Amino acid sequence: MRKIQLFSILVAGCVTAISTGCVSLDEHRQLQMAHRTLEAEKAQLEQELYDLRNSNSNLQTRLSSSEQHMRSKESLASNLQAENNRLQAAVGSAQRTVEELARQNVLQDPIIIESTKLPEALDNALQDFASRYPNSVTYDPRNGVVKWTSDLLFALGSDVVMDSAKNTLDGFAEIIRSPAAQDFDVMVIGHTDDRPIKRAETLRNHPTNWHLSTHRSIAVSNVLRDRGIAPDRIGVMGFGETRPIASNATEAGRGQNRRVEIFVVPKGSIAGQMAKQSQSGQDEVATRRSTQGDFTK
Repeated sequence: MRKIQLFSILVAGCVTAISTGCVSLDEHRQLQMAHRTLEAEKAQLEQELYDLRNSNSNLQTRLSSSEQHMRSKESLASNLQAENNRLQAAVGSAQRTVEELARQNVLQDPIIIESTKLPEALDNALQDFASRYPNSVTYDPRNGVVKWTSDLLFALGSDVVMDSAKNTLDGFAEIIRSPAAQDFDVMVIGHTDDRPIKRAETLRNHPTNWHLSTHRSIAVSNVLRDRGIAPDRIGVMGFGETRPIASNATEAGRGQNRRVEIFVVPKGSIAGQMAKQSQSGQDEVATRRSTQGDFTK
């Protein structure tokens, strides 16, 4: 009997031990699952942190680029304002110069170009010259005017004579150096169409069409001077858009208005003080170019 009781006690103890062992295993498995869940959440959070850091880096780069772009815009605005101030100062200086010339009575003498029938030898030479360049040169024997289309002499907005046009000026200079023209001078007159100058680089050098037409006249006179025409035989003028010969409403008309005319006139027929001012005007442009360079629109 006692043996049976001991056996019962042993069996009960084993059952209790087994029951206790099963509960611990379940808890262990639950802990493992919880651990894996936490590890996955940790990995996800680390990935999100990595993505956020990359996003922040990209935003910082974009911010830096935007700030640099803004600084560039501010620098451009500052440069444009400085250029505007310079142009205003140049206009003011030009106005003061005109007023001073008027005060000195320099501009009071009228500029008169007397047209006359040229001698036969000179007239024939100019007619033959124009016939050799029918696409770029015209000659009016009634008033001794040789006319060039500006588009064939200069690039748009420029006062630099193109190399392709210098051969015609070479031929004209040869005639003016000849004995047939020894008693004649030349007056170079520039004209433009009515379109205002807009490009900043052109405005720096030619604030108005009046400046552009005059600068082109001086450029042509410099070529003639380089070809052996004495400076005291050359006068220059510029009328800008004020003397059109065709309508500015069409491109064809504007092309006709953009021109350079050279009047062949008897010596002494240019009244006023233009002859005295021609050399000083050429020297002024030479000085301007030496400090600013050539100008192309």
